[in-house]
Amino acid sequence: MKLDPNQHLHLGYYENNVDLEAVAYKIQDENKWVVFLDNEQDTTLVQKILNQYDYHEKYGYKLFTVDADDLSYEAGSKRLEEWLKTNNIICLFFISLSFVDHFIP
Repeated sequence: MKLDPNQHLHLGYYENNVDLEAVAYKIQDENKWVVFLDNEQDTTLVQKILNQYDYHEKYGYKLFTVDADDLSYEAGSKRLEEWLKTNNIICLFFISLSFVDHFIP
């Protein structure tokens, strides 16, 4: 897999007190993008599932691929949100917040 050094896109999910960023890189000579979790940020929210994903020292954790010649911020961020929901990251976060708010004064 050779990534195009001239094409990348920053994606994010910034709702419901969640601040998570990923970066999509275009695969050279293909209509495909690879989305990596930016490993320079706090990954506590997703730490429990990261061992299921390939880690690349330069890019971070490879989360998923998107078949597209051109990827927009909106479409990429929507796919990131779907990935968070599929992996119960968003739900787990809200359950944790509800527990803390309910039981800790």
